[in-house]
Amino acid sequence: MTDPKPSYAAAIIERHDQHFLIALTELAADGERLWSFPRGSIAAGEPPEVAMRRIVEADLGLCVEIVIGQPPIVAEVNARDVQLRYFFCGVVDGEAKRGPYADIRWTSKAHLREYDFDQASTPVVKWILDS
Repeated sequence: MTDPKPSYAAAIIERHDQHFLIALTELAADGERLWSFPRGSIAAGEPPEVAMRRIVEADLGLCVEIVIGQPPIVAEVNARDVQLRYFFCGVVDGEAKRGPYADIRWTSKAHLREYDFDQASTPVVKWILDS
């Protein structure tokens, strides 16, 4: 029997001015820093929606509303395969803080292509740019 994949929730947060929040990861062991959408681990038995809201509030200081959730996908996070669930969100309250990230930025859809994203975020950026 194989071990189940760890589960993560990620937030694609869009502000009222149509800017997206992206986060720069802390320095990895290989010295690489890549941008991603904010994400974190889902605790055992925790619904993904609850986990995503908890992660965003704890890490970024934002209260968000879910616009739509996407089905889970398998993606690589920190060099291992995980179950990853993305949620499109809008900001309800709060000012974004850097939290555990090296940096955060609000960027327009058009400027997303200027950043180097991690493997798990790259297909989402492509989807946003193509929509």
